[in-house]
Amino acid sequence: MLLTVNNQRTSPISFQTDGLAFLSFTVPGSGAVTNKALTPTQFAALEPQLIQQTTAGNITWSSKDDPSTDADGAVSGPGTIVFENDFMLAAGATAPVPFVKDVHNSATGDYLNDVLAGIYSLATAAVSEAEGAQLTWGNQLMIDPTKKPVFEARVRLNIPGATPSADERWVVGLVSDHTNAEDALDATTLNAWFRGEGAHLNIYIEGDDNTTNTDDVDSGIDYVDNAWMLLKIDMSDLTKVKFYVNGKPAASTISLAALTTANVMQPIFCYQRDAGTEINLLEVDWMRVVVSRT
Repeated sequence: MLLTVNNQRTSPISFQTDGLAFLSFTVPGSGAVTNKALTPTQFAALEPQLIQQTTAGNITWSSKDDPSTDADGAVSGPGTIVFENDFMLAAGATAPVPFVKDVHNSATGDYLNDVLAGIYSLATAAVSEAEGAQLTWGNQLMIDPTKKPVFEARVRLNIPGATPSADERWVVGLVSDHTNAEDALDATTLNAWFRGEGAHLNIYIEGDDNTTNTDDVDSGIDYVDNAWMLLKIDMSDLTKVKFYVNGKPAASTISLAALTTANVMQPIFCYQRDAGTEINLLEVDWMRVVVSRT
């Protein structure tokens, strides 16, 4: 993770930990240390000092995920909020608040039994019809895009034909209201997400801040059928929102500069098809959103 400490005093403040978590640094008077890389163990050792200095009115601090790594541990606290889920429930269980599933026609959304670390599966059925399945927060919008959120999820696409047909699509990321699984994805007011669509394995990146709508930007990265991938969206700089697949950056960034604190968002995992009879799966192993509290 990346730690930023702002010194409210005119004299320097030093921090040091011992043992395997050893680190030592000084924040200059009336200055700051910005985006200092820490391991989760180092942060845990340092946090009591941060809290003590914050209580004394000497510093302010915040932490965020390090986008240059696949996934970090994240610790909530005075400076950070962490929304995280590992989907470790039995089939048939009701998703915990605020997660809400929505399915259209014969599509399904459910936990899988007896799988390592838990999986939530969104699946179409072998029925000739349009179908959709999604998992969101049921339009409970709690992610402030101006608070430097970082979204991460470990997902895979399982397509029996190796590539989807032209009338199928999926998205993973953040969105404003999207009530029904079958609702048009392009009709959402706000989004920052990965998208797949059409008879190929391209991963697209998209963003909409209700002023500029950027669609179908090829990330330059393809997904592999039935292979797990770690997707990351780093919104620390809304003028250059960064997308990563398994730690590899997308070829482009997207500007969402018009987003404000009123434009709150939620996670979305959605698979849609307009016709057909094939069984296709979007499976979610883990997700997390880390966002600054202040």
